[in-house]
Amino acid sequence: MVERFYRSLHSGRSHYIDSANTNWDIVVPFYLMSYRATPNTTTGFSPYYLLHGREMALPNSDNLKAKLPEEKENFDQNCRLENLKSSLQLAYKTVKKANRQSHLNNKRLYDRKAKLRSFQLEDIVYLYNPARKPGKCFKLHKFWTGPFKITAKLSDLNYEIA
Repeated sequence: MVERFYRSLHSGRSHYIDSANTNWDIVVPFYLMSYRATPNTTTGFSPYYLLHGREMALPNSDNLKAKLPEEKENFDQNCRLENLKSSLQLAYKTVKKANRQSHLNNKRLYDRKAKLRSFQLEDIVYLYNPARKPGKCFKLHKFWTGPFKITAKLSDLNYEIA
């Protein structure tokens, strides 16, 4: 999720950076404000709404008009809190349902290409290890190590190798 957010941050930020790439640190807060105010495609709610229970007040031309004092009665604080509580409960319930549906869709897409592999004792296998030591060049990293011999079957998916 962090990598996905970083990709969004990088692509969004790239639209506002000047040609010399010197103002990137200035535009990050503006990008983050727009990201927090934009509704998520899965949940339908903006991150700001889910945190605060209301939409973010964005600067626009309406804010520049002269403000006239309005005569309003004192707004009942308990009524406001109940409205906020009920709207947040509805939003959280909707988000939970959308996340569950998204998870099922992702699982279905993953399972289309997933292959069940089965090994026997004494089979020779290679181990996929994408982790690399800090300071080592990523381009020269060997992802597969081995060969190893299977010494025990721990479950349908886990094996012991030596």
